[in-house]
Amino acid sequence: MSDSVKKWYEMQEDGETLIYESPDGGKTVTSRTLGGDISERVIVKGKTTPIVSEGHKKQAYQILIDYPEESILEAARILKSE
Repeated sequence: MSDSVKKWYEMQEDGETLIYESPDGGKTVTSRTLGGDISERVIVKGKTTPIVSEGHKKQAYQILIDYPEESILEAARILKSE
C-alpha cells in the first residue's frame, strides 16, 4: 500500500479529513468531516460569517501601525498553526 493511501486511512481514523462544500457557487463555503452529518457543517466563508466588533478593528489597525509586517505575519502563522 502506498504512503499516500496509508496517510488517507490514518486521517480517516483520526477524523481529520474535511470536505468543503459550496451550495451557492462559492458565495458561502462550509466544511465538515468526511462522512460526518451534514447538520454539523461549519461556515468557513459567507454572509453569515461573524463580524468583528469595532473595538477589535481598532486594535487590529493599531497593531498594523505599531509592528512591522513580518512580525504580524509571523504572529498570524503561529495562530493558524495552533
